[in-house]
Amino acid sequence: MTKHTAMVFLGILVAALPLLGFPGWLRTTLIVSSGLGIAVLAYLSSVAYCSNCKKLIKDAEQALPASKDDEDLIPPQA
Repeated sequence: MTKHTAMVFLGILVAALPLLGFPGWLRTTLIVSSGLGIAVLAYLSSVAYCSNCKKLIKDAEQALPASKDDEDLIPPQA
């Protein structure tokens, strides 16, 4: 199950819990744990995006030819 699928499932669960007739304490526990699960999955999704983003930017910079204006901004290497 992908992160996206798990988030959709947990969201549907949160929406359906009030209609399922669970006792108050169990409903509250399930809503809180589902909410924490959604928060953790959202955080993990953003972390994976950021780590991949750096690689994509580096690959794009290497693929594009540098313009003459960009050479003025890069300090000479010793």
